[in-house]
Amino acid sequence: MGSPVSEPEIRRDTVLDRWVIVAAHRAKRPSEDKEKLSVCPFCPGNELMTPPASLVYVQDGGVVKKLSDKGDERVKGWLVRCFSNLYPALKSDLGFEELVSEVYVLGGVAYTGFGYHEVIVESPNHKAHPPATSLKQLELVMEAYFDVMTRLSYEKDVKYVCLFRNYKPEAGASLSHPHSQVIALPVVPSSVRREVEAFRRYNRERGGCILCDLVEMELGGPRLIYADKYFVVLAPWASLHPCEFWIIPRRHEASFINTHPRERRALARVLKATLTALKRLFNDPPYNYGFHVAPPRWRGESYHWHVEVYPKLAVHAGFELSTGMYINTAPPEKAAEAMRLEIERLGY
Repeated sequence: MGSPVSEPEIRRDTVLDRWVIVAAHRAKRPSEDKEKLSVCPFCPGNELMTPPASLVYVQDGGVVKKLSDKGDERVKGWLVRCFSNLYPALKSDLGFEELVSEVYVLGGVAYTGFGYHEVIVESPNHKAHPPATSLKQLELVMEAYFDVMTRLSYEKDVKYVCLFRNYKPEAGASLSHPHSQVIALPVVPSSVRREVEAFRRYNRERGGCILCDLVEMELGGPRLIYADKYFVVLAPWASLHPCEFWIIPRRHEASFINTHPRERRALARVLKATLTALKRLFNDPPYNYGFHVAPPRWRGESYHWHVEVYPKLAVHAGFELSTGMYINTAPPEKAAEAMRLEIERLGY
């Protein structure tokens, strides 16, 4: 038997080709779902409850400036704050190396838990989630996404950068203040590798891009939810989750870090429209979303970045966990129709 894990580890099952982060210290993080917190560490005035911010947006004379905290000094009057997670899944000071001090099970290897885990606090307003916040504020959030993902993509030994948002405890959010997270990994997760390889295979066998072709095929079809000059929103043909939808940029690029400012502003509008519709249709359900991008150092020209949104409207139980096959009780065509009509009612 191995000794207790005091620092995070990245473990790989080479037989089943899956990666796991073992991070026991994450269990100590505060959770509003489990306990009543007297103060919110993300609210203005409580900045010393978090690590120093590496990126802070402030407004000065009508211009948004990018600053950072210095030592114990905290920038006040902020619009967006980005800092290291106080309870990180991975730590940047560990260095990435294989652990050889123990004998691991057959087919298993382990590495130090090197990586980056950062928090993006989206607003000083404790309740300013996307449907309730201003479009201008959401545009700042997209810029913060861009800045943090770009910086982490070029850090030494980083092989993949995952940006995600959890909304409500049922979707994994321990704090209710609006925030997103970014984890930069020293490995490429198996599911990401399979997805990128599928894009490469499609390009090799048929030419072009599978998502570019999908957008062309689905425009005007029953799974179309929304479309504008920059983005198309679809309910995927084989949705795993009820009312799952993908936000796909029309311009082919491998990663979000290659976007233009106008595309990021457009993405803010699309997220506000779709998440507001989701809230109105399903009584403000929990959800997760994640940015799917190509690994920064791979030749990923055939890949097409996009955002996937997963509402938590059902419980995945024994069958799904045992087989990897999902039972979806909401046909994507019906979900798309409901979302499309609601977005139209909202005036988008």
